[in-house]
Amino acid sequence: MGRGIGWGAGLLCIGLTIASAQERRHAAGVDPLMPQEGRVLYRLLPDARLQSADGAVQTLAALWRETPLLLVFAFSRCAGVCSPLLLQLKDAAERVGGIGTEYRILVVSFDSADTPEQLAAFARRSGVWQQQGWLFATAEPDALAPLLQTVGFWYSPVTGTDQYDHPAMVLGVRKGRIVRVHVGALIRTMELRAILRELRGDPVLAYPLPTAEMPFRCYGYNPETGAFTLEWGIVLLLAPTLVGAVAVWLTFAQQRRRAERCT
Repeated sequence: MGRGIGWGAGLLCIGLTIASAQERRHAAGVDPLMPQEGRVLYRLLPDARLQSADGAVQTLAALWRETPLLLVFAFSRCAGVCSPLLLQLKDAAERVGGIGTEYRILVVSFDSADTPEQLAAFARRSGVWQQQGWLFATAEPDALAPLLQTVGFWYSPVTGTDQYDHPAMVLGVRKGRIVRVHVGALIRTMELRAILRELRGDPVLAYPLPTAEMPFRCYGYNPETGAFTLEWGIVLLLAPTLVGAVAVWLTFAQQRRRAERCT
């Protein structure tokens, strides 16, 4: 009897803890259905046999061994977030440059009904058919499931339609591992630049934003162009050293003049 009460109290405590954690996540604006970068970062992608929209057959591993990848999951009949995401990505990639040489964008269909011909039509509608650096492909179902599980991507049929509910996400893949996850159909130039720095293995520098508590900065960073500039903060930082150096020089110069007068 006592043990049963104890087990019941324990399960109730666990349930309340989980519910409380979920409430805190919702209160913090965290959607439990949205992919979380921290859960999948640096995972190694399982290999998958792909058939591209032009009919060529290759493997996922062969692609990421050649160049880093931006991996996107979509399907050809998508009437929701797929097209806006690809259009945003196309625009940002054209602004940043380097596609086809520094990296490629691989769009993999998660819909088993998609054919290479349908994906080719999808690529045409997206304005990227046969453009350098863009690849559209289907994956074998046995290989697709573990791939989606690894990256944290999910989809669910919408009742009474031929559509799926799914998140919009772009994964940065370097040497077969996930190095960045972008969630959302809006991907700006500055966000793509940050992902590409990760793909190159460059250090991602933090830069402070001016606030009422910190009006001066040592350097500034323009996320649209990727350029750094010196700010007034560096002058204020170096001012004591410069003033001290000048004071020491003047002191020695004055002592030298006095010594010359004495001689």
